[in-house]
Amino acid sequence: MELALVTVEKITEMFLIMLAGAAAFRWKILDSASNKKMSGLLLKVISPAMLFMAYQIEFEGERLRGLLVTMALSMASFAWTIILVNRWIPLKKHEDAAIEQMATIYANCGFIGIPLINGILGIEGVFYLTAYITALNLIVWSHGQAIMRGTMELKTALKNFIQPATVAIGLGIVCFLFRIRIPEILASPLKMVGDMNTPLAMLVAGGTLAEGNLLGALKKTRAYRISFLKLILIPVISILILSLVPAERIYVMTILVAIACPTAATGSMFALQYNKNSNYASELFIITTVFSLVTIPLMVLLAGWIL
Repeated sequence: MELALVTVEKITEMFLIMLAGAAAFRWKILDSASNKKMSGLLLKVISPAMLFMAYQIEFEGERLRGLLVTMALSMASFAWTIILVNRWIPLKKHEDAAIEQMATIYANCGFIGIPLINGILGIEGVFYLTAYITALNLIVWSHGQAIMRGTMELKTALKNFIQPATVAIGLGIVCFLFRIRIPEILASPLKMVGDMNTPLAMLVAGGTLAEGNLLGALKKTRAYRISFLKLILIPVISILILSLVPAERIYVMTILVAIACPTAATGSMFALQYNKNSNYASELFIITTVFSLVTIPLMVLLAGWIL
């Protein structure tokens, strides 16, 4: 219950910053171009700084074991999610099935997940979240790209896996394993930059919501089905499965919060790249983001009861 209350508190704080971002967009303080630039700054500079600093902690065998366990459970969670989604949303049954599969399988654990985990589980939670983010990047640039493109290109998948976030995680792991602590003159500014992750991510999310057509998304009944699958059914199934795993609570809670996050923005990006219905992809991103403000605390509360 205590963790659920903390989650509600953090979600409320994030929601208020999102409202500020939406208001800034409506009042033309922000526009599409500036929102895109802030998003790029977040993805290429601020989030990588935070992810790298998550590894600037004392090496412990238990932490290394936890990282490996979290990675294994993260990969397993994607496996059962993909199997279930293939049954629920067959690719050949609906013209937008690829978009709906992307929206249901992949979560926005960067923009939403990192600040939320940092708020409720602290920097150690972010440390374990890096395993889930690594698993997501591996799978979204292989399986995700394949379902949107229709075929998979290994060379392209490997190339796109090399992102600022994955580079930061890789460097962080090296420093963690070899007990390399960067000097304070570098650590302090990196930490300050990383600390901007939550407010900037929420401002960008608020601007994105204001730019999108929320009312149009709310009129599409199929979007409610996808939202139910993404935000409720898959997290509930994951809670039940992970409750059977004899793993530390922080590993399991980190994965569950990541799974409960709304649809990843990657779906909209792939839809544009491969000439899919990008408007529908954006609508699913918007509507799941709004609904997740309620569903994430509920899933954390349920997990607290069961785990």
